[in-house]
Amino acid sequence: MKKNKKFTLNGFLSNNKVMFIVSVLISMTIWLYMSYGTSNDTNVTVSGIPIQIELSDEAMNAGLMIFSGQEQTASVTVTGNRATLGAIKESDITVTAAANTIDSAGDYSLPVSAAKTNPTSTFQITSAVAPSSIKVAVDYLRETGFQLQENVVYKVADGYYASTTLSAKTINVSGPQTEIAKIDRVAAVAEIGGTLTDSVTVDTDIVVYDKDGYELDTDLLTMDITKVKATVSVLPEKTVSVKPVFTNKPSGLNISDDMISVKPSSILLAGPKNILEKTESVNLQAIDFATLKNEEVSFESLGIDIPSDCKNISNSTTAKVTLDLSALDSKSFDVEHITVKGLSDKYKSEVTQQSIKVTVIGPKSDLEDMEASSITAVIDTTDSNGKTGSVQMPVTFTFGDSDKCWAYGEYNANLTITEK
Repeated sequence: MKKNKKFTLNGFLSNNKVMFIVSVLISMTIWLYMSYGTSNDTNVTVSGIPIQIELSDEAMNAGLMIFSGQEQTASVTVTGNRATLGAIKESDITVTAAANTIDSAGDYSLPVSAAKTNPTSTFQITSAVAPSSIKVAVDYLRETGFQLQENVVYKVADGYYASTTLSAKTINVSGPQTEIAKIDRVAAVAEIGGTLTDSVTVDTDIVVYDKDGYELDTDLLTMDITKVKATVSVLPEKTVSVKPVFTNKPSGLNISDDMISVKPSSILLAGPKNILEKTESVNLQAIDFATLKNEEVSFESLGIDIPSDCKNISNSTTAKVTLDLSALDSKSFDVEHITVKGLSDKYKSEVTQQSIKVTVIGPKSDLEDMEASSITAVIDTTDSNGKTGSVQMPVTFTFGDSDKCWAYGEYNANLTITEK
């Protein structure tokens, strides 16, 4: 008796004839599906299409520019077969905002339209562009320079002084002229926390203000620098006295406190610690005793000389000195004793005048005892620089045993210099 063969899946799949028939059926099914699908139109919305905005040549030649609204995108719906729409890109559609009629600065609402980039493309645009219009700001480009102001907030410890310097002093700002016209000042702004006892450098923000002190939006502005460093120099302080300085002052003449006053008598210095530790006073611009008579005189604005690397942080940068010499006396002498100093050994000199009349200021007792014969006129030829012939040179005086007197005024003497 003949047995029936049992059906198995493995046996079915291993049958080459069967598998050939199955493959043909699947291929036909896929082909029929694709043929049916691509032969029918469908809709696709294309988004993120850049909106092109172009001013007319006349507007651009006049200096007009679009400052806002030029980086917008749009979307449109297109119709076509699946194969075409499956490969469509944003660049296949051109979206344009009509700006060719703009001829002046202002805010504009521009209609937006779309078209196929390639007119022969097989898809069709079937909806209006979204958005249907866009807003743009058009203006003239302007650039203006501003002094950069410092607005760095900080706190220093007691006994210290701080000052701020910026890495840039000016800034150029460009943008729409209507926005530039609103700017009153530009500042470098920062805030430093804590209490400072040492110098520090920080980055600042650039802030633009209007005339009322309100901060302006800078989205439409361009600056040639966007960050500025601010250095806060922190130095210790010290109060030092202000001292008058004299030239041609007699070595023995004592200027007592009741004869002189200095205002201010002290100032506040800020500087490196090692310099302040050895600085107890600062000097004034020198007063020449040759210009002083036996009277009261005031010097209103003598400059104050401060040490290097220090700052004078007092309100006054000059001092007033009042000198009362009215208790002294004056007397004139004809001085015949004239000598020459400073002449090179290569030269010789001959004084061509017999005497020099000099006015002497000093204590009354010294002048009463003084004789013309005790006074010597000294012609200083140090600066003759090889001059020969008849020349005029400055004269100074010595007064014998008296070291409390001086000659009032400037004196010169005539002499002849020749080579030996």
